[in-house]
Amino acid sequence: MALTSDVKIVRYGSPDGHELQNLGLKANVTVYRGSICLTAGTGGSAGYVKNASSPAATDICWGLIDSAGPGTIDGGPGITGGSTDGAVTVNVATGTFFLGSSTSSDQLSVATLGTVVYVYNETTVAATNGSSSRPAAGVHVGIDTTGQYPGGYAIRLGSNQTTGGL
Repeated sequence: MALTSDVKIVRYGSPDGHELQNLGLKANVTVYRGSICLTAGTGGSAGYVKNASSPAATDICWGLIDSAGPGTIDGGPGITGGSTDGAVTVNVATGTFFLGSSTSSDQLSVATLGTVVYVYNETTVAATNGSSSRPAAGVHVGIDTTGQYPGGYAIRLGSNQTTGGL
């Protein structure tokens, strides 16, 4: 299910040392605050932020969409790219965040702690790469057993992450 509105960002741990990244948005694409930020890994729009509702194995995960970049009205819901790639930018929050888990054989659990997990959609990660069809999201580093945090699974986002703790 594709997003139609912004979602709340819930950070795991301390935000210290996690600066916003500013990345160009693919032309005519709408992304939502709080959604997973992917840049296209191949094709004519490689390197530009795309919507994570249809991730591709070659995409690169950066963090979560935080806000519209400088010079863009930060209205809402959503942030829409201009008529050319990079005409609008988005600020991306990096670090570790609570996200939802896919279900069935892709469900995260205690057994997936410390392993690389994969982008399933804009707000959800999966334990498997979907037969090499999904990009790496980052590393599964915690589980909220209290039900206090939306999604309940702490993921250190970034395609270049290695397994292990913080």
